Amino acid sequence: MNLVKEVSMDIIIYLRGKKEMSVDDIAIAMSTNASHIDDVITQKSTLNSENLESYLKNKNLKFWEFAIEAIPMDRLSPQVRKKVLLCKELSGYIKKDPCKRK
Repeated sequence: MNLVKEVSMDIIIYLRGKKEMSVDDIAIAMSTNASHIDDVITQKSTLNSENLESYLKNKNLKFWEFAIEAIPMDRLSPQVRKKVLLCKELSGYIKKDPCKRK
């Protein structure tokens, strides 16, 4: 499944800007080639779910963790947005000191 162009660009901008990854680094992490990433940058192509899955696996990240940082929430469907925010909330709750959970 292909991601929409806007989300693909958000991800590339995030990885190049915040994570300071090169096109080659992104391509390797996403199990694709640099020309595909260049095509995403020039909006001739989009990322697909396999690219994102590869990145998450290679970086040992959960989708919700990545989405919160890399994708503006208004780009996500209401269902996905709700699940991402729920995962964030649950993670915060789990990380709290057990004595303070009450």
